[in-house]
Amino acid sequence: MKNFKTSLLCLVLLAAPMATIHAAPGNWHGGLIAQNNQLSPGEAAARVQKRLGGRVLAVETIQGKDNTFYRIKILTGKGVVRVIKVDANSGRSR
Repeated sequence: MKNFKTSLLCLVLLAAPMATIHAAPGNWHGGLIAQNNQLSPGEAAARVQKRLGGRVLAVETIQGKDNTFYRIKILTGKGVVRVIKVDANSGRSR
């Protein structure tokens, strides 16, 4: 029974990142298509994941006065959770 609970927990944790990448209402593409020459949330997450490795846990869009940023939470291969902000216009991260 303990192995079953552990296996079930692992499956839930592996499936969770897929549900956290979001799109604005009405966007069926899951935020993977860029609009207005901006980086999409999916593209920003893919760039961060490629650079750091690991697994994307969440992507959040932050709309500022002049700019849009994506707040990307990633679990590195070493087990460390990092939060990276990516500018949607320039693609630069902080």
